[in-house]
Amino acid sequence: MYGGVTNSQNSPWNEKTIVNTFSASKGIYEACAAKLINEQLLDLEKPVSYYWPSFKHSSKSSILIKHIFSHQSGMYRFKTKLENKDLLDWKKIISILENQEPDHNAGEKTYYHAKTHGYLIGNLIRIVSGLGVGQFLRKNITKQENLNFYFGVDNSQIKNIADLSLQKSNQKNNKYDNEDFNAFNNPEQNIEFYNSQDWRKAEIPSMGGHGNSDAIASIYDYLANDFRSDQKNIISHNLLTKCLEETESRIDLSLNFPIRWTNLGFILRGGWMFGKHKESFGHNGWGGSLGFADPINGLGISYVTKEINPTMGMDQRALALVKKFYELLI
Repeated sequence: MYGGVTNSQNSPWNEKTIVNTFSASKGIYEACAAKLINEQLLDLEKPVSYYWPSFKHSSKSSILIKHIFSHQSGMYRFKTKLENKDLLDWKKIISILENQEPDHNAGEKTYYHAKTHGYLIGNLIRIVSGLGVGQFLRKNITKQENLNFYFGVDNSQIKNIADLSLQKSNQKNNKYDNEDFNAFNNPEQNIEFYNSQDWRKAEIPSMGGHGNSDAIASIYDYLANDFRSDQKNIISHNLLTKCLEETESRIDLSLNFPIRWTNLGFILRGGWMFGKHKESFGHNGWGGSLGFADPINGLGISYVTKEINPTMGMDQRALALVKKFYELLI
């Protein structure tokens, strides 16, 4: 189901329209990582430096793969002052992360890795698979069903991207002075930059994925049914169960509210976030987009938007749609 317009010229949204989904993108590359875990190419219990030797510099040898996924690595922010254009330079960002000291001991605290997460996980995917995150996703998950989700949009799809805009009631970006919000504010959020061709074509997994709700829901549908009936679309039931173990539910010090993180970085349901079943898991993103798996019903569900709500937490538009969906579900 879709509706609305994609730009200031009021071009209609259609079945080919894709949009920047920000941190809802995290669940998509976490599905890629699940595929690698299933193929025994990635082990959540191993140190990051086992796969990525140069990462162990600056007291990071004790950081395990699961600490990165579950936002407990201490690498939640960039300590080097960055501009948005720096995010386009993969090698530069990876070098910064390799040489950066963590803010705390691994597993000691939870800070949402808003912008660093996708580079950290993405580089692991690159190392163990030999493919960029976008290439891996296309080859192993989206190509067979021709699903439209991209990390680095190719030229043929650029015309289908909806332009982002702030909600009229939120005509300014949220800025936070607290150092804990450096995860979000370095570099600062910038809608104009996110609408640029450079941003759209770059591989920026944490927040630069572009796709539609059909693609996101389909990927979560695969995971829901892997959990429910061991279909092994992406990962076996037993491995997925281990990946979805709750690692921490304490207060996230970046967001200042508790989150039920799993070993693989998915968020477990809280309140009505991700529906009515406690087994549901997914990821939402800045602006309002979200996707989740309901393994009880064997469903993947998603909502995406171009009208950015810059506040933290669950978007009320998405929440209303999720509640209505479950009212109608028989």
